[in-house]
Amino acid sequence: MPFSCLPAEIYAAFIEQLNEPDIRPTLLALTRAIPRSPVPRYQLFRRIRIKADQLVPLYQRIRPRQQDIERQEEEPRTWVQELSLETWTADAEIVLNILTLLPNLSALTIWIGPKNFTPEHLEELFSIDREGRCLRCVKNLSYLSLRFRPYVQKASYHQFLSGSYFDSILESLSRWPPGRLSTLSIVQDPLTSESLTSEGSEVSPPSTFSLGLPQLAIGFAQPIVFFQLESTFPGLLRGPYLRIPLRTLRLRFPSRNIIRSLTQAPVPHPPSYGASIPAGSKPSSKYVRRVANAHLSPTPYLKFLDLSTCLISESSLPQIIIQYPSLTHIILDGCNILRNNDVAIRDNAREWGGVSMSCAVAGMGKAKERERKLNAWLDAPRTGKKRGGKLDDRGSQTHNSARTRGRKGLATATLSLRKEDTLSESPSFRPAITDSSTPERIRIRILPPLPTLRNITANLYVPASMITSETGMLPPDVLDPLLVDIHREWERGWAEGLTQLVKARERLHASWRNNLVRVMRFATAEELGDFSMSSSENHAQSTLGTGDSSPRSHSTEMDFRLSEANNSELSEDPFQDLIEVVDKSEFDVDMSELSSQVSSTSVGKAPVLCLAGDSLFTSCGQGVSSLVGDIGLVAIQGIDHTLGCAHEIENFGSMRCSKYGEN
Repeated sequence: MPFSCLPAEIYAAFIEQLNEPDIRPTLLALTRAIPRSPVPRYQLFRRIRIKADQLVPLYQRIRPRQQDIERQEEEPRTWVQELSLETWTADAEIVLNILTLLPNLSALTIWIGPKNFTPEHLEELFSIDREGRCLRCVKNLSYLSLRFRPYVQKASYHQFLSGSYFDSILESLSRWPPGRLSTLSIVQDPLTSESLTSEGSEVSPPSTFSLGLPQLAIGFAQPIVFFQLESTFPGLLRGPYLRIPLRTLRLRFPSRNIIRSLTQAPVPHPPSYGASIPAGSKPSSKYVRRVANAHLSPTPYLKFLDLSTCLISESSLPQIIIQYPSLTHIILDGCNILRNNDVAIRDNAREWGGVSMSCAVAGMGKAKERERKLNAWLDAPRTGKKRGGKLDDRGSQTHNSARTRGRKGLATATLSLRKEDTLSESPSFRPAITDSSTPERIRIRILPPLPTLRNITANLYVPASMITSETGMLPPDVLDPLLVDIHREWERGWAEGLTQLVKARERLHASWRNNLVRVMRFATAEELGDFSMSSSENHAQSTLGTGDSSPRSHSTEMDFRLSEANNSELSEDPFQDLIEVVDKSEFDVDMSELSSQVSSTSVGKAPVLCLAGDSLFTSCGQGVSSLVGDIGLVAIQGIDHTLGCAHEIENFGSMRCSKYGEN
């Protein structure tokens, strides 16, 4: 059989054996050599990386045609699965027309510069609840990357005067329905001489972080991307589209403090941008969008967090670890970790041991804070407001059953926690507690969770006086012992922190074994996943009564609307995502020094610390150091990567797309 007469399945099998860079040229050669053969042309459109001058040809190729519809042929627009727009000068109108035609996109990358997209363009694109040119691939999208370069060479205050910021993008994303977006990347390029022009650095990010560059000779403030991150981003992390599926998050905003945006609950009534509210008056519903999920925790399954170039200090690390219980990898390249004077190298680098210890014992602070809220809730008299409608009918239902051993539901309890219950009319989330034989006060303690951190990256900053003028680098006889001291102190601090954690858990075990206290623990990611699957069936059941083992409901997909009072009540519930300890094995700690690839529960081995920096942003070369502005510190470059560091596994930032029209 001639090669040109093979069936389409044989050609597809040949193409699947090729490496990614060879697929496109091979397909183009086949289509030109045997144009009448059934070569799978759809693979030419599966992954597309496009430039500004290729937008019109692409639109003309994928737009629906009447002849294709009449022949009932598969449309080329359904073949596109990954699209990367890598240009700062694209026509936004054409881009919106193209993206509206693509229903099967799973990965989308957009570069936003001062000459292509305005906030109104992206608001129209991401507002899927409105009629217009919006994305049709929301349910299929698993990767979304937004890269901003807003810098200009001539002063313009139009953005400030008109309030033209991109916060509406985050607000639109928070309103999307549940999906499967596992990776979100929002990056603002650092301010460099390249980023001030549309011709500079089209593919790779700028060569160095903005913190390592001298001040540019410009006499005006550059535009900013997001104005109200603290109001919009917390709601996004709790929105139905991102909260459950998100696993990887990259946020890079040069020299901007985003800790509050990552760790604090959203504002219940965020005002609209630029809308003034008179003092003493209640905001109108016209200007206010209530955050219905303010009581939920943000993205409980997040594993990979990249905050490079942001303003993150060492004291902020425990807050991040506490807020995200499944976090295993943190990238902090270019952040201000231990950058005050010579603190990074002082006393044989003992400060690195303090950072490591704070990461290890972060769970103890989380447990203490939850105990404080729980005890305050137990001590306060239970009073409620009268509520009418169906919520009263739901609140009158209670469920009692005998205690059974085994895995308990979220926030289950078998004994009354208060002598009496004065809340006669309350929604079903507040359990009825009426056991008269209960003692006046039952001590409840929270078991400190084990650390999940496996990798962390940062930069090493030293005083500029330590750099030799001849080589511009730290002498090897100084750098090598310094790195040894840092890693030794890092492991020492982790071991001391684990010792404190183990002792605290042992004390709780002894008190629990002697029936002095009742112990509850935080639910694991797997248990939270099981609960989210069954919460829709159990949302009307209260389980803190006399032994009901069904989980308490805190689902975001309830079949009735929560009133504002109910939402406020849920946000103060101290039993949220807690499980009662029923077996002594739950107090055990795996102290074996196994790698995270071998054992996911072992905490004996300290997280991998890498001080090499991000190779995507540090192109200074081997052994070259970059000066940090006017604070007299130098970021050491050229350090070898630590084996198994987060840089080796970070691959979500580079999509493998083919250039449309590339020969």
